[in-house]
Amino acid sequence: MTTTVRAQPTRRSPRRAAVARLLAGALLRAVAALSTAASAQSGASWPPATAEGQTWIFSAAGETWTATAGKLDSDGDRELQVGTPRGTQKGWLVLSNDKTLWSLLTPQPGGGYWACRLERGAGPVYSGKLSFFAKTDGPGEARGTCTGQLQGRAAPANTSAPSWPYRLAAGQTWSVKMPSGTVTATLEGQPENLSGIISRTPPAVLGAVADTTNLTFMVVSQTAEQLCVIERAGASGAVLTGTAYDMKSERSLGQCSAAQGPASALASRVVAVRPSWPLAPRDGDTWTVTTPLGSWKGSLKAEGDLWQGRVSGAIPGEMLLKITPTSAVLAIFADDGRIFGCRIDQLGTIAPDKMSGDALYGKNADADIEEAGACSAVQER
Repeated sequence: MTTTVRAQPTRRSPRRAAVARLLAGALLRAVAALSTAASAQSGASWPPATAEGQTWIFSAAGETWTATAGKLDSDGDRELQVGTPRGTQKGWLVLSNDKTLWSLLTPQPGGGYWACRLERGAGPVYSGKLSFFAKTDGPGEARGTCTGQLQGRAAPANTSAPSWPYRLAAGQTWSVKMPSGTVTATLEGQPENLSGIISRTPPAVLGAVADTTNLTFMVVSQTAEQLCVIERAGASGAVLTGTAYDMKSERSLGQCSAAQGPASALASRVVAVRPSWPLAPRDGDTWTVTTPLGSWKGSLKAEGDLWQGRVSGAIPGEMLLKITPTSAVLAIFADDGRIFGCRIDQLGTIAPDKMSGDALYGKNADADIEEAGACSAVQER
């Protein structure tokens, strides 16, 4: 995969400066090669102490696995319930006889199992090698690297406002939510060139860079290059918020968010979709409509040629979205009988984060609908 870096203007924006730093590293080469090596760790905090009820976060095979610790079995191994994108399965934490290797074992249908073999280290993030065993008594196949971390022993940024500039480090697991979806990866490399594998097939990589102005994440695949640029104003609390960009067109895609840890940290987080024409809703999208007479918010689902759902706001009610070739109308039928709305045409979708149009109002279902100033609408998913 090749990328051409265009000449920068004399006055570079903070975003463009962050982009240049990212492209200067080996991130794009990592997409083509996708070859990583486990980083060696040393220290005396070994083996990690386990206890019933603990939650361990493992990054392996381009995924995040959440392991809940149970009781010790008859062999002295810690039983686990391991949550993966394919469901929950049983597992164990097994310490080698010489206490130099600590493995997460997760059986698979057909008798095989995954093994994340963590090597002696100081923690709190333990790194190691990932293997897949097709048969219980068969040879293992190397599948890259993996990490394990006890939830609650992460960097301070997980629980309080981070210092600035933000400190990135190898071993950190980050989840980034774009309007197109959420990705998770564990960072590897040097402070000036950190990246992590999202998936091997198709190949995709998450890169990260922090400076005095921005914290920037870059999601790179063979078909797309996107950025999540977080400025200091968006870096408060465990979930950081910023603006998503398409690298090739340099257009805003809407909002983005990032958190240190598994994707579950962003599960309930919604980000704005960049307005485009015609509007392209999906079931479950959250819509916020603001007019001079109030603001309403709720999720809509397709019902025939309409999108509708219950909304909360100035006066709760039902929201309906109707899209035509020339305009879109978001109408709120309030519980008290009044009608509020926002009518948007193609020219109202040029802003990077919200749509604008004409506010509508009706005293009741039989009254004429009148214009009532300006309105705005935000689509989030």
